[in-house]
Amino acid sequence: MEVQIVLCLCVLLHCQKLTSSFTGTILYSTYNAIMEFDIDTGNVTVLVEQSHYVYAMDYDYKNRFIYFPRYNSDDIVRFAYPSKNRTLQRVIQSLPYPSGIAVDSTNDHIYWVAEYAESLLRCNMDGSNEIVLSTPSYPFVIRLDLTNRWMYIVERNIGILKSRFDLTEKETIANFVSSTVYCMDIDTAEQRLYWIRHDNGDMKSATFNGSDVKTILSTNSANNTYAIGVLGSNVFYADNKQLLMVAKTPGSTPTVLYNDTSRIDSIYVFNQSGM
Repeated sequence: MEVQIVLCLCVLLHCQKLTSSFTGTILYSTYNAIMEFDIDTGNVTVLVEQSHYVYAMDYDYKNRFIYFPRYNSDDIVRFAYPSKNRTLQRVIQSLPYPSGIAVDSTNDHIYWVAEYAESLLRCNMDGSNEIVLSTPSYPFVIRLDLTNRWMYIVERNIGILKSRFDLTEKETIANFVSSTVYCMDIDTAEQRLYWIRHDNGDMKSATFNGSDVKTILSTNSANNTYAIGVLGSNVFYADNKQLLMVAKTPGSTPTVLYNDTSRIDSIYVFNQSGM
């Protein structure tokens, strides 16, 4: 009987460890390259070498392409992933300083924001039919809730703008008081937003309607946070050259996953299930 109890406890503890851990792949950008970090092994692979500021990436799960805007080249490019042939393909020449991007594979659309042109734009996946949808104030990040057809846009010195895809029901749901934000991600499973203040490094979270604002983590690191990604029970973020992971629970201790030699400017958490 004692042996059976010990065996059951071992199995239970093993299952708890598996369900609380995260395995998978994180893509991140530096000025020199798009990188792949394998959480299971800790291996880092250079996917694409390039020399541009890249502040956002998104994935087309239907056609298997990574899309990203090149901030100082005024264009949007893509490459096949996973694939051995990762040749960059230019999709469209954009308005000045494109910073944020979001892919709507269901309707074959790309949405992006051009910061200093103060524009929200959309085109087809192949770059055709480009249109300017609206003119938010200094937009930097865009994320899409494809299930409920909402878009979330960070106006870097103002707040988070929420809007329907047809630009109705627009409202600012989070205000940045005396601060600037350059990174934000959404958790559609729990319907929460996550962002990091650039002035003091505080990681914040709120519901999709802007309520229940929480401080997840106080990093006390100013002017170093440009990247964040959320999946499952974890938030992945960058503090200058460090790639880190922290649980969503306020007060959790972050784990350093990797130290790069260059500043990390964006993160995309690759979900192999495609959900």
